[in-house]
Amino acid sequence: MNYVAILAYDGCSYFGWQKTKEGPSIEEALERVLEQIFQHPIALQAASRTDRGVHAEGQVVNWTSPKIIDCERLVISINQLLPGSIRLLSLAIKDDTFHPTLDNSGKHYLYSISTGEVQLPSKRLTHWHIREPLDIKAMQDAAKSLIGTQDFKPFCNFRKNLRYESTVCTITNCTVEQLDNELIINMIGDRFLYKMARNIAGSLVYVGLKKLKSLFAQSRPELGITAPAHGLCLKKVFCEK
Repeated sequence: MNYVAILAYDGCSYFGWQKTKEGPSIEEALERVLEQIFQHPIALQAASRTDRGVHAEGQVVNWTSPKIIDCERLVISINQLLPGSIRLLSLAIKDDTFHPTLDNSGKHYLYSISTGEVQLPSKRLTHWHIREPLDIKAMQDAAKSLIGTQDFKPFCNFRKNLRYESTVCTITNCTVEQLDNELIINMIGDRFLYKMARNIAGSLVYVGLKKLKSLFAQSRPELGITAPAHGLCLKKVFCEK
C-alpha cells in the first residue's frame, strides 16, 4: 500500500526535514513512530526537504507497507505518538506509482514578517522582525517582476554536491500583502532552488529598505540576504495525482 500524508510541523526544534547526524529531524521523528506502528522498516519520501527551522502546513509525504490499516484510525494513532510539534493532517492510500517529489506541479511558500518597533512574543518563532520602515509599494512592484519563467540562479545558495541540470523556474504568483503590523509574502512556483524562497524574501526586504533597487542580478552576492528560516512556511504542495 502507498500511504500518502499531509503533514504540518513547527520546524524550530528540528534540523530540517531530512535525517542528519547534526540533530533531530522531522523525517526521523515520523519514521520512528511509523516503524513502531507497522513493525517493519519504513522509508519516507517528501515533496520538499525543508531547511532547519522552516515550518510546514502542507508537506506531502509517502511510505509503502504491505499492511492495510484504516487511514482514519491510523492518523489518530500516529498523532498520539508524535511530538506535539508534528501533526498528520490527513492520510490516504494512493496508486503505487505516486511519488510526492515527482508527482507535484508546484509549491506554495509563505514568508511572514513582523513590522514595527516591538514584536509580539507569539510571533517570535514564526516571523522575521524588521524594525526599520519598509517601502511596501517598492516591494510589491519588485515581487511582480519575479512572476514568469526565468533563470533564478542568483537566488540559489551554494551547497556542496548540489548540481541542477537547469536553474530555470516558473513563478506563477508572488505578492507582498500588508496586514496591520505584519507583511505576508506569498510565493507559488513549479519548483524552488536551494534556499530560493528565503532569498526572495530577503531580497524583497532589501528593496523595502532601499538597499536594493532591482531583483535582476547576475550573481547571488548582488541580491539581499537569506531571510531567517523561522519566517518561512511550506503552505501547500500541488499534487497531480
